[in-house]
Amino acid sequence: MQNLKNLNTELKNHLEESKKRLINDIVQILKGENVDYLEGKHKVDTKALYFEYEYDNLDIVAWAVDKNGEIITDILKLPGQRKKQMGKNEDWDSFLPENIGTAASDFQDRHEDDDDFDDLWDEYNEEKYELFEDWFCTCWKEASAQTETRVHAYFSVHDTYFRTDLDTLKTINDDEIAERYISK
Repeated sequence: MQNLKNLNTELKNHLEESKKRLINDIVQILKGENVDYLEGKHKVDTKALYFEYEYDNLDIVAWAVDKNGEIITDILKLPGQRKKQMGKNEDWDSFLPENIGTAASDFQDRHEDDDDFDDLWDEYNEEKYELFEDWFCTCWKEASAQTETRVHAYFSVHDTYFRTDLDTLKTINDDEIAERYISK
């Protein structure tokens, strides 16, 4: 288990190193900068922002929707301007550093038949996602504090019915989100 704890320590360091870039990206999105709006759509049409991450590699994407819940921007990959990981596989294009992803996969391959593997793996992942989600919410708070823009925003793992409302940090589902737009 110590190997997995070390991976989460490395992840925490990576998140801290990436914090300023993500905050800057969110500030730009809130200001409508570096956002490509679909034809006929503009920043004033934005009623909500969605941020989702991929379960395995922690890649974050974002987009804006209008009052009908229709996507009005191109999908953005965050944080922007990722630095290439020096001396690493050039095909690795994930927010999760290659050394962490590879080590976790190797651990899983070596230990998945162990009696206590499921508990260890669940504990590792629970801590990993808690670190990641807390980091994102902290970045959101700092970025939104830097702007005058107020918009509904939601954060979740990719393709899920439940999301975190970034204003309240409470769980909300897609139906409840849709109700917000119907009532306006």
